[in-house]
Amino acid sequence: MLHMPTTMPHLLADAPVLMSVAKPILMFAALVAYMRYVAKFEFDARFYNFPILAINASLIAVGVLGFAVVLLIPIFWVGFPLMLAIYGGTLYGYWKFRDARVPPNRKFVLFGTKLQSALEARRQRTAERGASAFFLTRKGEKMPVPAKEDPKLAVYMAAEAATIEAFNRRASRVDIQANAQAVQVTMLIDGVRVRLDPIPAEVGSQMMDFLKTTAALDVADRRRRQVGECHVEGPSGKQLLTITALGSSAGHTLRIDFNRSKSLDRPLDDLGLLPPQLTALRALEDAGLRHGVFIVSAPIGQGASTTAYAFLGRHDAYTSNLKTLEKEVLFRLEGVEHVQWDPNDAAHDFPEKLRSIIRKDPDAVLCTDLSDVGTAKQAATPGMKGPLLYVVIPSDSVQAAYAKWVELVGDPNLAGKCVAGISNQRLLRNVCPNCKVGFQPSPEQSKRLGIAPGKTVELFRQSGKVQVKNKIEDCPVCQGTGFFGQSAIFEVLILDDAGRNMLADGDFRGAYSRSVREQKMLQLQEAALHKVRDGKTSFDEAARAFAKPAPAAAPGKPVAATGSAAPAHPAQ
Repeated sequence: MLHMPTTMPHLLADAPVLMSVAKPILMFAALVAYMRYVAKFEFDARFYNFPILAINASLIAVGVLGFAVVLLIPIFWVGFPLMLAIYGGTLYGYWKFRDARVPPNRKFVLFGTKLQSALEARRQRTAERGASAFFLTRKGEKMPVPAKEDPKLAVYMAAEAATIEAFNRRASRVDIQANAQAVQVTMLIDGVRVRLDPIPAEVGSQMMDFLKTTAALDVADRRRRQVGECHVEGPSGKQLLTITALGSSAGHTLRIDFNRSKSLDRPLDDLGLLPPQLTALRALEDAGLRHGVFIVSAPIGQGASTTAYAFLGRHDAYTSNLKTLEKEVLFRLEGVEHVQWDPNDAAHDFPEKLRSIIRKDPDAVLCTDLSDVGTAKQAATPGMKGPLLYVVIPSDSVQAAYAKWVELVGDPNLAGKCVAGISNQRLLRNVCPNCKVGFQPSPEQSKRLGIAPGKTVELFRQSGKVQVKNKIEDCPVCQGTGFFGQSAIFEVLILDDAGRNMLADGDFRGAYSRSVREQKMLQLQEAALHKVRDGKTSFDEAARAFAKPAPAAAPGKPVAATGSAAPAHPAQ
């Protein structure tokens, strides 16, 4: 008779425990979850240059140890919690190891801040739908999009926000300023700056490097001025970015202009000049009057470069010999010879280069920079017998522009004898056509605008709000600002021989008064009131154009700025 071993009853008694389906599932689920985090930690360790091999070996060894503990301890409900404790303790240990070696703004504990919450939300959206923008080099090569586990995704999302979001809000330009604490991003929307929330210094610095790399700029060079181009492609299409990198004692800066050439390509009739001003300027197109120096002036960032290109572009390039001398060619006019000065050319400095161009007997020349000693004198020397020279001088008024011109030339008589005209301008925002509100001006307002007593005229003020089904909402066209686009107001002083003689004698006030009195020259404030009367802008906007800049606003709020919707020349 066969006898059953005494251990068999015990094995049969434990069979239900060994065959439990839930326990293996719990064991493998804990291991998979642990290894998932181990994979994420590998990206993190590589990003911060931690000892990746040692960390990986340790984390994998702990994974094997935790699984073995459950198998070796007979009681599952003792071994499994111990496994979880081993895994959790290891993850917590890496957390502390990491936080002790990364900048404060990158610690895990800081993920409650507004910016990091926004970045995390964007990561989630990106994981669901992929990146919302793609960055392409000038040659069309697409920059790689980081994986959702890659810490560099935050850098990519920051670059996306600084470009796509800004363009969608109708920004013409983005300025990025880095310092030791953070990176500040501001957008220029219809000439008004909007400051965004600061970006942590490390993410912001890497974002700037990413944009410079895309534009083929030298990432290591943080002092020299560099200019490059790239594209960003998003839901609204492909946009050309002109990226200018600058370095200073205040820190590294990037300027991003959207479709810069398009914004600089403005015909003379589209600048905002009033009919009498256009008529006065058209006279200089006559070959017999196309001589002397015309000073194009504006406050910094108020579109003087756009105006200068438009002034030169009004001359027929097929029947006239047109040239430019520029330190940076911002825009190329068809049929015009653009000469870019090479600072490494020891044989020809900037003044000498201008003299060489004038000797070739052009009909009109644009000179965008007079900062070099002697350049203004070279421009003034041909007098009213040489070509028509457009020179750009940043200044707040016609009088200030002329005073600077005399200072640069160094000879009041020579400076006054050659001036054909001077223009000065400001940029005004146009009231949004979708949400503007009409009203009847008061008697005092009518008087200021030159409206005859009793005459009914409708003016407009900005609103920014529209009514949608009994609900007041932000206007979808102007996004609640009340304004859409910009145009310039001008003061144009055209000088004849009598006016030039007054300038040569040092009597600018006499020449100016004579132009107002006899030539009916419109002053800058009068031009602004014309735009108000024509319903293109508001009283408030006209007042803002002549007011001093307001103090900086809090993040996310607009602040007054002198920036142009069209990029100004760097010297401005």
